[in-house]
Amino acid sequence: MALVTFEPDLILPEPEPSRRDTLLQQAADQIAEVLGVHRQLDKLLYQSAQEVGGVQFESIFEPIPAEVLGRKRRPDAIDHDQAFLRSTPLSAADTERALALLGILHGPFAEDNIAVFEAFARREKLFERLADGQSFVFVGSHLEFQDVGFNLGYLTRAAHRHGFDRLDTRTTLLIGRLLGYLEVLGMNVIDDILRKAANVLKTFPVSGGEAVNEGDITDEDLNRRVRAFRKKQNARTREELMHLMRSDHGHIVIEAGSGSRDAIDEHGYVVMEPFAQGTREDLFLAVQQGASIYPIFGDYGTTEEPSVVEIGPEITSLASPQAAHAIGEMIASIGNRARGAAAKEHPDVARFRVPIRYGSYERRD
Repeated sequence: MALVTFEPDLILPEPEPSRRDTLLQQAADQIAEVLGVHRQLDKLLYQSAQEVGGVQFESIFEPIPAEVLGRKRRPDAIDHDQAFLRSTPLSAADTERALALLGILHGPFAEDNIAVFEAFARREKLFERLADGQSFVFVGSHLEFQDVGFNLGYLTRAAHRHGFDRLDTRTTLLIGRLLGYLEVLGMNVIDDILRKAANVLKTFPVSGGEAVNEGDITDEDLNRRVRAFRKKQNARTREELMHLMRSDHGHIVIEAGSGSRDAIDEHGYVVMEPFAQGTREDLFLAVQQGASIYPIFGDYGTTEEPSVVEIGPEITSLASPQAAHAIGEMIASIGNRARGAAAKEHPDVARFRVPIRYGSYERRD
């Protein structure tokens, strides 16, 4: 009889996952991570949008409808993967509808505000220099959250009267992402208003009321991913800004100095948020590329109270990023002088009697 033997069971290795399965898993992991970060940013920024208030006046903003956050196709304004948004006017009428807000919000005083920017542009030959390839950075005050948008609107009006029918391709707003979660008269602040008159370069502020506070994120792993995502996106913002400054095609960048509302101190004085490190570095790098900086004090009023707008002297050099604090101090100084003069002409306007100071910071490089 033949002896029959059996080999012990062989332990075969698990089959290698196919490249397709690996790529799908990687894609799924990336989607889960991005969605987790996006959801957390939505939660934090939408909460901030509901808390926006005025320093001098009641806010003109309302948060966007909550259901917008759940749309499958996210509006550009709240798409966190997008940093640079091109202007979107389809016709001159689109831009005109956005600029009409100036008259709606400032009423009979809008024309005086346009005149300030017209006189400035003539004096500095701004549009001629822009056409020749010069770039400019306008740094605004924070006395009202909407000052950057108003600076844009009135500069655009001045350009129209100077023969520039479109300024949007030459102008970029550097703004905090919180604005995408706000609307005015049912129009999204970024997509329906600002992008009709300019490009938009979105940033994550690192200080003040618009900052993403990691302390509000309880999941430490998500905290890490939010921090990394914000750092990556801000690097993209800096890169886009430098592209504009290095271009031989003249550009205007309009920003507020630190992406935050100002505060009122215990004496009732307005305290300007000091320029954040990223802002100071942006300004320093801009002048290194040959751009000129103009400080703007924009104390915008209402239909019942006049505005006070002054544009400071041209700045063409900075010794260091730290030296950019002097621009903030200059804005506060210009503001106090302008308010003092306005108080004599309009003694019934209480805010013109309120002093302004630039906030505390370490005076070193």
